Amino acid sequence: MIASWRGLAVAAAIAVVLAVLVILDVARTTGPADRALLPGFDPVRATELVWDRAGQPVLRAVRTGDRWELRAPATIPADAGAIGDVLAALRGARWHRPGDPRPAHATLTVIAGAERHAIGLAEPIAGTEQSWIVADGRGVVVDSWVVRALDRDRLGLQIRRPLADVAGARSIAITGAVPGAIPGSDPSAGTPIDLQLEGSPRRLVRPGPLLLAPEVAGELERALREVTIVRIPDGPLAARVLTLRVVGAAPETAEIVVGLGTSCPGAPQLAALSGTAGDGCIERADAVAIARAVDQLLRPPAVNVERRPVPFEPRHVVLADGVALDTAPLRVGDAAADPARVYELLAALAAPATAVALPAGPPTGHITASDRAGAAIMLDLFAGRVLVRRGEPIALSPPPGMWSLLVRPSRELREPTLWLEEPTTITALVIDDVRYQRGAVIGEWSRQPAGRTDAARVQAQVEALVAQLAAPRAIGFVDDRVAVAHRVTLEVTPPVGAATRHALELGAPRADGCPARAGRDTVALPAAICSEIAALLR
Repeated sequence: MIASWRGLAVAAAIAVVLAVLVILDVARTTGPADRALLPGFDPVRATELVWDRAGQPVLRAVRTGDRWELRAPATIPADAGAIGDVLAALRGARWHRPGDPRPAHATLTVIAGAERHAIGLAEPIAGTEQSWIVADGRGVVVDSWVVRALDRDRLGLQIRRPLADVAGARSIAITGAVPGAIPGSDPSAGTPIDLQLEGSPRRLVRPGPLLLAPEVAGELERALREVTIVRIPDGPLAARVLTLRVVGAAPETAEIVVGLGTSCPGAPQLAALSGTAGDGCIERADAVAIARAVDQLLRPPAVNVERRPVPFEPRHVVLADGVALDTAPLRVGDAAADPARVYELLAALAAPATAVALPAGPPTGHITASDRAGAAIMLDLFAGRVLVRRGEPIALSPPPGMWSLLVRPSRELREPTLWLEEPTTITALVIDDVRYQRGAVIGEWSRQPAGRTDAARVQAQVEALVAQLAAPRAIGFVDDRVAVAHRVTLEVTPPVGAATRHALELGAPRADGCPARAGRDTVALPAAICSEIAALLR
């Protein structure tokens, strides 16, 4: 019996030990395995990437501040997107299974401070989307996209479209000559060229000032934007024939030189390109597009000129009579502006005109329009419906209707409503020596001195006239001297705030309206107002 108990205890102890061993083994075998290609890799700490492949110069990408540069062997800017893809692949790559190291056709060395990692790029596994990589001497299988992301040559790391941001450039300078052999070039091709474009919209400032038609500037920008390096030349490039300096776009495109009509070493069917973004070969069609765009800039000013007097939406305009107009908020001088008439003026400034020869004699006036950034265009106005953008060698003749809007006096741009009051807040109407006082009930008016006995009819007339005078709207201006026939005063007592008064001096009614002096101007009100005021004096 004792032996039986003793055997049972031994068996139980053995079972416990075996259970513990099983638990420890399961914990050890089911724990997560780190399959990162470079465990703990932080792209921010990477300072240098070096590609080494047989038969080719070593290619180095070096971080300088917040940018990457290629040493190939000259220093040129690297494509930030391409470098970013390489760093993202190094951080996110995972291997599937280990194996013996395979021969590598290229090696990428990653330097991050004191750390160095050598990654051999081997061949793909036939029939699969997987490839071999030798990471720090250990062979592993990864998805093929990892190898494609890491296997870069100079063309894959160089900026291939160096002028992609040309639309944002402050200045584009073009010097040299367009070879006459380029298809599509005009007979003047081959002659010296010295052009400079600035600003937005584009203005030619050399050899002389000229605001360019958008299609002319757009063709040049489009041609430069589409230039794409498709190949690395096999040797030194020939002498430059056309130089383009672009300032104010991306820093790496501060200067780019395009060789037109010259063959690219190793690819005679391509044209050569060199400059701060690095040497390269571009399609011949890209070179032809640039040649044609430059040829267009050489045409006469009458062909290339921007035909809209002001090709942007002005924020501030100094009108021909010297009064300032602001579009945000709408103000003309010290008064509110009429939106409809201001929009008519803006439409006239932006309406295409006809290019004509410069007029003789001095200008009769000026209009200056400024955009939100403060860039200004001054228009010199001449007799005969002609205007000239200051300094340009060509004049513009707007259509007659547009011209009349351009030279319209500033007073005609004011809000035509003289004032705006709620009719029920008008508590008294004084016409000469007659005073009408509002009563306690809307529509009830008393008169001092007393007038006609038909009080109900008079009160209705007063109420109707007060409704009109609460927001009198001018229908025009009167320039000649007006003899005062009646003086009208409105007394306004709002529920909140101080009482105010509005005064009008009326002349005799005319065919074109009722002349009324309000402040410094004499305007024309509807003729019926004069008649109704005269009737209330009887």
